[in-house]
Amino acid sequence: MPNKISTQDVRRANRALVLRHLRLNHPTSRIDLGAMTGLSPATVTSVVGELLAEGTIAETGFRSSAGGRPRTLLEPRPESAYVLGCDISEHELTTALFDFTLQQLDSRSYTFPERQLDLATATTVIANQVRELIGTLSETGNRVLGLGIGVPGMVEEPAVPEGDSLIHAELIGWRDVSLSGLSAELGLPVFVDNGAKTTTLAEAWCGEARGVEHAILVLIGDGVGAGVITNGRLYRGATSSAGEWGHTKIDLSGRPCRCGSRGCVETVLGASGVLHAWPGQAEVWKGREPEGVASLLAAFDAGDEAAVTVVTELIDHLGLALSGLVNLYNPQKIILGGWLGQMIALRFLGDVREATLRHSLPQPGRQAVVERSLLGSRGPALGAAILPIERYIEFGLSHPLTSS
Repeated sequence: MPNKISTQDVRRANRALVLRHLRLNHPTSRIDLGAMTGLSPATVTSVVGELLAEGTIAETGFRSSAGGRPRTLLEPRPESAYVLGCDISEHELTTALFDFTLQQLDSRSYTFPERQLDLATATTVIANQVRELIGTLSETGNRVLGLGIGVPGMVEEPAVPEGDSLIHAELIGWRDVSLSGLSAELGLPVFVDNGAKTTTLAEAWCGEARGVEHAILVLIGDGVGAGVITNGRLYRGATSSAGEWGHTKIDLSGRPCRCGSRGCVETVLGASGVLHAWPGQAEVWKGREPEGVASLLAAFDAGDEAAVTVVTELIDHLGLALSGLVNLYNPQKIILGGWLGQMIALRFLGDVREATLRHSLPQPGRQAVVERSLLGSRGPALGAAILPIERYIEFGLSHPLTSS
């Protein structure tokens, strides 16, 4: 028998609905909130009153209306709460501090060698960075909603609520790892998700996917991943491992992949795969892949025959791989991100669009627009910081946790 929906559940859902619309459409008025959410004027007034009383939002001015009184405008208060976002990439760990409107206030970075980061070091570095960043807040009693962490691998949600999320991140040597100890150490809620998903959240809240119901972010760097927005929400899958696009197959007789399979998208589009396709260059640039790709593009510009072949095939393979996403998900927009994805999009976006359309079914292919991410390197930590805000909005906590 389904659980009965309580009055508290309804209030929480209404509050979440109002906060989501305020996030996307601020400043806005109570009347406009009613029109956007479908809630009654009385319900909007009640929810807004609650948010004003706790200091989450503020009245910030007026907007004239045709034939009536000016409408009071509402928007989130930046200083009402703070969040932290941590991005663990193939070679760097960055933690940033944001206010409630997701303006970045400060950050700390730690570079580690050979893309290997042991759990003890990661935990210590993150804890120290978080304490330093919280220490920069001058006000007392600051509300810190929590820490979000994006990792370069799969994050498997526990089968039971009290279980730990397990991280499988081959790029940094992690297998069945948990970061649950950080929450007790810091006295803060800690939320962990795949880096492609957190960066997709950043695009949905602040980037190219803002206001888009169906979008896909693809991240191409040393690794390859994707995040899917459907009906305006991030798709996570049954155990939160959706989006491992880099390990779908594109060439069954292709190169071995670090996942143990062969011919994955990552072996063709990832930086190592691209440089392996350039005769004699993979070992030269091992560990310095961004420099290697820059050298490849310079050789392409100089008309080097081998480089021209590699880049031409890369664009075609990217279009082929993207066409699978187009045909499967029918997105309105595909966004290219990641350091290598950015390099490709800056130079060859028109060619990638043409290749994607050529390999896609005609109807969904014409409907999907391929764009470049404009968030750049700040996207991953920003997206991780959204995790605690998302939880706050979803569950409507009236008194966010205060940092110790």
